Amino acid sequence: MKAKDWFLDFSRGAALGTGVLPGVSVGTIGLIVSVYDKLINSINGLRKKFVQSFLTLLPIALGCIIAAVILLLGYSRLTAWRPQAMFWVVACFAGVIIGGLPIVIKEIDWKSFSWRDGLNIGIGFVIAAAIGVTVVILSSNGIAINVENAFLDPNANWWVYPVTFVVGFIAAVACLLPGISGSMVLFIFGVYQPVVHLLTGENSILHNDVNRIWRILLLVILFIGVVSGLFATSKAMGKMMKEHRRGTYTMVLGFIGGSLVSMFINQDMWAIYPSLKWFDLLVGIALLVIAVILIGFLVLKKAKGPAEKPEN
Repeated sequence: MKAKDWFLDFSRGAALGTGVLPGVSVGTIGLIVSVYDKLINSINGLRKKFVQSFLTLLPIALGCIIAAVILLLGYSRLTAWRPQAMFWVVACFAGVIIGGLPIVIKEIDWKSFSWRDGLNIGIGFVIAAAIGVTVVILSSNGIAINVENAFLDPNANWWVYPVTFVVGFIAAVACLLPGISGSMVLFIFGVYQPVVHLLTGENSILHNDVNRIWRILLLVILFIGVVSGLFATSKAMGKMMKEHRRGTYTMVLGFIGGSLVSMFINQDMWAIYPSLKWFDLLVGIALLVIAVILIGFLVLKKAKGPAEKPEN
């Protein structure tokens, strides 16, 4: 690979790294920067052409990891400085989701829209919305599960290990679908903030204490869940997108709509609403509108450009 192409893929990977923030869809960003097919095919190619696929993925992965770490540090410091800033971030990336909707909508043949398509959208919406709403209802009735504390002392909360693997697996699957954010999946399950705090802050794995080894183990399990999700579903996802594209995208559209509900109605967000000021609402709304316009412009510009050619 030429140096120019290597750095181009590195910059594309950095763009994918923005998917570490709740609401940013790696699939959507991948389509915008013309690296989605290369990513899927390279993941699938690791089984048969490991060296070639690994070298193709290397600059993308490095760019993604570096950008993700920088963004996580920024997000952590912002919310530590002002907890209400979480609303700004969520509103901004809700705008990213809405702005990216044309990518999903254009894949659905609305002229032959049937009740089955409507059912798919409804099922996806209910499943995604129910996650955040159910958690809020449970917490309002004194049945809240403190995931943050469980992550700080995972050895005393054994359930956190299988849950972390499953959520990582689901998040990886979500990353492969344009329009859905893997980090958003972590967020609406209440796992995003605890994972961020494992990497940054006073309780991160950088600080040596009696539970450090168990918190490191949690991150390893999350990583295994993500990798397992990518390997287990990349080929199946590619097949679904080809053979059941319409059904997949109608379900995805419903899931996106429901996810928007869960982004604003979940345990973490519900806790900060009482402290929001008019200033926070104004900033959040402004960021949402700006994100919709910016991402919508990029998506529409991409739609008018030449189609991305699949990698062999």
